[in-house]
Amino acid sequence: MAVLSRSVAPFRRSCCVGSIRRFCSGADSKLAAALRTGKPVEGRNVQWVFLGCPGVGKGTYAARLSNLLGVPHISTGDLVRQELSTPGPLSSQLAEIVKQGKLITDEIIIDLLSKRLEAGESKGETGFILDGFPRTIRQAVSSIFSVIA
Repeated sequence: MAVLSRSVAPFRRSCCVGSIRRFCSGADSKLAAALRTGKPVEGRNVQWVFLGCPGVGKGTYAARLSNLLGVPHISTGDLVRQELSTPGPLSSQLAEIVKQGKLITDEIIIDLLSKRLEAGESKGETGFILDGFPRTIRQAVSSIFSVIA
């Protein structure tokens, strides 16, 4: 697994919070203190992207750091499940794609994520941790990263 912020730090499946502490401690003293004490940091403008193979712990660490840093953990899988639970044309389209066992198109994923980031910005969210995006080269070079930057 890797965490992209302004630099890349590779993590293995056996990664522990201590590794994340070592990675983050040099970059920000407030973050380092939060990792030592377990107390959340408020007003933190974290914009991290967790990348890695399925099952390496992206969601686990994203959720833990999200709570600690006070920023939302945004999972593309959660966005799709949330959309499936609401009635509407996109929900019907997603249900059909899932029923057929196909992958959800990049356009749909990018649209869902764009809407979520815009909603968060309007609510005053000061950062985020992305989990499960990007999954394809097309997603990686999408205009969504101009929104993030």
